[in-house]
Amino acid sequence: MPASPLGSAPSCPCCNFVSGGGLFLPWNEEGGSNDDVGGSTSQDLSLSAHVIAPREAWDRILALHRDTNESHRNILLVDSHGHPHLQREVQYSHDDDDLALANAWVISLTCAVSPADWKDALEYASQSPHILPALGIHPWYLGDIMIDDIENPDNCADIHIEKYISWDWLTDLETHLSEHPRLLVGEIGLCKMARFVREFPKDKGGKAAALQLQKLVFSRQMELAARYSRPVTVHCVNAHGIFMEVLWEILRKMKDSSAEGGDEKDERKRCRNAFPPAIAMHSFTGTAHHVDEIMAFERALLRPEELADAGGKRRRQIQIQQRHESLIENSDTLRKNAEKDVMFYFGFSHSVNHLMCTSEKARKRGMDAVRSVPKDRLLVESDVHASVDVTLGTAGACAYAAHVRGVSIEDVAKLSVKNGLRFLSSLGSIPSS
Repeated sequence: MPASPLGSAPSCPCCNFVSGGGLFLPWNEEGGSNDDVGGSTSQDLSLSAHVIAPREAWDRILALHRDTNESHRNILLVDSHGHPHLQREVQYSHDDDDLALANAWVISLTCAVSPADWKDALEYASQSPHILPALGIHPWYLGDIMIDDIENPDNCADIHIEKYISWDWLTDLETHLSEHPRLLVGEIGLCKMARFVREFPKDKGGKAAALQLQKLVFSRQMELAARYSRPVTVHCVNAHGIFMEVLWEILRKMKDSSAEGGDEKDERKRCRNAFPPAIAMHSFTGTAHHVDEIMAFERALLRPEELADAGGKRRRQIQIQQRHESLIENSDTLRKNAEKDVMFYFGFSHSVNHLMCTSEKARKRGMDAVRSVPKDRLLVESDVHASVDVTLGTAGACAYAAHVRGVSIEDVAKLSVKNGLRFLSSLGSIPSS
């Protein structure tokens, strides 16, 4: 299968898309969007009158820094996901000179999407201690690691799915992780709407095989991130069920491998260490129910004694989740215990969660999800692909979250800095707020 182009065209499917039929579509080599389903582009969308514009949001955040006793703070924003190393077209206006220096108050994460832009991400991040790199393979770009020629192509049913993939990239990723202690893993994930899935050859298994490959590649990257204790940033679009399957499979695999014994404390540690130290759901487009289900899994993970007889049955998983939801609602002690170890975070961006959310139904569902996220799990992100957009993109995300949650932009900025620094804390030394 031909590799996805990452030359002169934008390479991030999260930042370069058009809206149509609920699809996020990648950019083509001619510089236009691959809009084969119709719909309006982001240029056709206007900001809601109720959401403060990114420029004004940044002015408010900066005013807090300049005019109050908050002037001692070094970090005003933490951008938990973006692709500024791509240096593509600008999304937001940046007429004022002070924006050229604004990134000095922002810690930002620049996420690669394919081995083709790993080097660019590392080089861009080397410019400042306030920029952290993340390397991974986005679910849109599995074509970059596919093997074109498979032996016995007429008998694909006998070929293990792993043989479709060249795994050199995984060794390279591990090498980078061993050499760069400030390196995260991302952008990785699952996406049923990916062109890779929709156009996967039928003679190789079609959509079902493509989703299997996404799941396999995602699982391997999750395992590697856990081994090196690195946070991950996850793209998950219309694939919540598969995402939960991966989580339960990782946990079940660890429990099976440690079934011979050990005390409760050791069991808890082994199960927790089977996962990355922190997982950020990037530009989260799931529902409030999905948030609750992810949080229920985390609560179950932090108390593995409740999972002793969980097995692999979905019905049993749901029962466990429901029991833990009830326990959390009625026990301050258990809630405090769970807060000692925070794993899941939910990031929201101005570009995806607000601008690209066009229907009233989708907008309401998205806002319900934002409101359902626990206060200590909220992240904001720019999800931009030019360095000059990092500040305004992140400030715009603060404005969107503030509007939805009914709080001030300044409060969201301070909260998201605290949460963002905690998300990154497993990397060791990072700039202080």
